Amino acid sequence: MGLSPSTTSPVCLPCAISRAPTTCTTTPLPSLAGPGGAFDVPKAKCPPDRGSSDCVTGSPASIFSTYNHSISSSPDSLSFSKPISYPKPQVPITSIDYSNFTRSSSPRAIPSRNNSDLSTPPLTPDGGSEYSRSDSSTGIHSKCENDALDFLMTVFPHQGLSALPHAKSVSISAPNMGASFEGVVLELPAKPKTLYVDGKSAESVSLRESVVALLDLADEKLECNALIIVLERSSPNLGDLLHSLMYVGGTVVTKPPFKVDPAFILVGLEI
Repeated sequence: MGLSPSTTSPVCLPCAISRAPTTCTTTPLPSLAGPGGAFDVPKAKCPPDRGSSDCVTGSPASIFSTYNHSISSSPDSLSFSKPISYPKPQVPITSIDYSNFTRSSSPRAIPSRNNSDLSTPPLTPDGGSEYSRSDSSTGIHSKCENDALDFLMTVFPHQGLSALPHAKSVSISAPNMGASFEGVVLELPAKPKTLYVDGKSAESVSLRESVVALLDLADEKLECNALIIVLERSSPNLGDLLHSLMYVGGTVVTKPPFKVDPAFILVGLEI
């Protein structure tokens, strides 16, 4: 698109004065679509607006767009060099197994120690005591200190050891009883002297005659002021035993000197 060369042509113009011929030169204008024309469109693209990713020279936006598309279209294809590990929460202890614990209220028999099982010789009671030596005529036999501790810790599991210095272990038997009774004589400061006996033998004897014999021996030979019979709550004959003991004047002890194991019930008789 260039400029056309100038052309000269004779033109006759009418003139009022003269009719002499006049020469005119016609110069063509440059093309609007040529170089430098108003409609000349440059081959290079105009710079794009900021934020436009489609008009970037060299097309780098198309590469970035393709990369974003590959990430968003396949999220499962991503991989990490090391797996992400999360700390495991510690499970709080919400429950406790009590099956291996021994319940203090479970019924159990008061232990009795055989002489053949003693690993140490029995301790000798005080010489001034009337039951310091075995007396076959009265049926009262002194026993070792370990037997007294077993009895006290079974009936009074929390304070049995503190009561041991004030206790003496005895075994009582008589022809009119039909069985022997194991127990302790407990003489606490500012408390009446009391004979405690295990009542498990009361189920197999004539209870009325046995209680009378125990009261006599506790009064005459042991100088006690009260008799307390220890009964097991799990005994199938507990109701009959309580009825028989109350018939001869027994009452349930509600304020013992120490806390009693819930597996037992104490019935007291005054001498």
